[in-house]
Amino acid sequence: MKKILVTYVEAGMGHITTARAVQDILEKYKDEEVEVIGMNLFHNHPKLEKFEKFLVNEVKKASTNPLHSRSQFIAMHIIGSQNSLKFVNGFLVFKKQRDLYIEELKKINPDIIIDTHYFCSYASITYRNKFKPDCKVVTYDPDNNVHGWWDIRADYFIVNNEYAYNEALKRGFKKEQVKQVFFITRQAVVDTNESKEFYREKYGIPQNKFAVKLADGVYAKAKLKSFVYELIKSDREMTIVAIAGKNKALYEELMALKPTLPKNINLMPFEFMPAVYEINKACDLFITKGGPNAVLDSVFMQTPVVINYYANAVEATTKKLFVDTLHCGVEIKDKKKAREFVEKCIDNPDILKPYVENEKKLDKNKNGAQEVAEFVLDIAKGKK
Repeated sequence: MKKILVTYVEAGMGHITTARAVQDILEKYKDEEVEVIGMNLFHNHPKLEKFEKFLVNEVKKASTNPLHSRSQFIAMHIIGSQNSLKFVNGFLVFKKQRDLYIEELKKINPDIIIDTHYFCSYASITYRNKFKPDCKVVTYDPDNNVHGWWDIRADYFIVNNEYAYNEALKRGFKKEQVKQVFFITRQAVVDTNESKEFYREKYGIPQNKFAVKLADGVYAKAKLKSFVYELIKSDREMTIVAIAGKNKALYEELMALKPTLPKNINLMPFEFMPAVYEINKACDLFITKGGPNAVLDSVFMQTPVVINYYANAVEATTKKLFVDTLHCGVEIKDKKKAREFVEKCIDNPDILKPYVENEKKLDKNKNGAQEVAEFVLDIAKGKK
């Protein structure tokens, strides 16, 4: 029986949600002589837990200071991105963490490893090379681009759009390594098919007001707060659904603000919620930073997006793909202009119709997780 390990890490939620989506599909094939294990190995050792918290803080810093993230992307290319990947994670800064992670892999002894984060992929490849040459490492890139720290020594590298496919080849991956699939999403998103009215009733969102959702990833560290404070200046009737995520201080601040607002503004703050995509379905518009997973969820709910910020090349490519190429929304970085756009949409809802029609062209039922799972099963059966 082949043992398939799907690895988890919190560094933003995109790595977790895509891993979960693939694992959920693989679980259906247990009768085909495969054992599927989903595990966050960072939780198996205090030093690895500390490292995961470091990764979380890096995501938060990128959301509050774009120069932080961009300087890292520049630095990785000074000595060559693959060289800096190995230097930082294998010889200098994070070598101990890599070795601890490999020890956890040795305990599981997987035949196939599916990774959605560059550090996990690098550690898995090192494990394969040192301890189990016949182990296959499959890396799925949950981003819409391919940055330089994705290890080109993976057995297979899976991407979700043509931009990423071409960039992977430029980064040094070989054609036989790279596979393009449709966007991966969770089965729960695929199954979210009730009406807007249904989800408004479920969450207490008024049926007769324009509803705009705001979020900034799970940590709510980018522009959400300032855009909320701008939107409440409007004289239009609207519901503002603000997802504070794991930012408890912001949630409490918005809850305290709620009773002070004029009658035309209905502010509805929420903390972290796994089924947040249902809120997208309930709303008319989604204002967010260029997080790949959040934008994709909104597109699959056929809710147009306003991208108001992107911290790095990953998020910039998300904007390029979903705004410039697929025309599922607009880019508005200025909060006042965003408020004016919302007001125009309230006055004339037809403004949003072309974006909705473009979103309908992306069929979420094609879920790339199924493609990835079937591909991995072929590897397990020796067909790859």
